[in-house]
Amino acid sequence: MIFIAIDVRELAPPEPMTAILQALSTLPKGDGLRVHHSRQPFPLYEQLTSAGWEYECEKKAEDYFLISIYRQQEKPT
Repeated sequence: MIFIAIDVRELAPPEPMTAILQALSTLPKGDGLRVHHSRQPFPLYEQLTSAGWEYECEKKAEDYFLISIYRQQEKPT
C-alpha cells in the first residue's frame, strides 16, 4: 500500500476536513492517505467510518498528529 501525504496543519477549519475528503475522493484504489494535522479531527472520524474507511492516529507532539487513513478491507500489515 502506498500512502499519499497531505499537510493540513496550517489550514483553518473547516478547510482540513475539506482537503482530506477531497484527497480521499481522488485516491487510487489500494492506496492510503497520511495526514499531518494539528489536532485530532473527531468530526472526521465518524464520516470516515461511515464511508468504509479506517484510520489510525498517532500523537507526535502536543499540536501534531499523524493520521493514516485506508479502506477497511485494505488494512496495512
